[in-house]
Amino acid sequence: MQIERSLVLEISRHEVPVGRSITVRVRDKGNNPIEGALIEAGSKRKRTDSRGRCEIAFRSPGFWKLVATKSPTERVRYRSTSTLVRAIPRSTTDRRQRRVGPPTR
Repeated sequence: MQIERSLVLEISRHEVPVGRSITVRVRDKGNNPIEGALIEAGSKRKRTDSRGRCEIAFRSPGFWKLVATKSPTERVRYRSTSTLVRAIPRSTTDRRQRRVGPPTR
């Protein structure tokens, strides 16, 4: 008999500059890391390590759907999950940086 576990997908940021990687973590609802989960975003594919983590970077701007899946075992079947990430051009992030310090005249 198989039990079903829902995967939980956590990302370090929902908006990231193009070329900068984000950390992805896959766990179950009991907060246990899921090793070997497949993370897909377009044609990119990464597998999670023993801590349920991996890093992924986007080379072009836009909204990217991250999907986490895990193959079933004899005892456990996993329910996949997804989330969206927005990769923004570097020029946009340069304009968004706040100036720190006293105003200049």
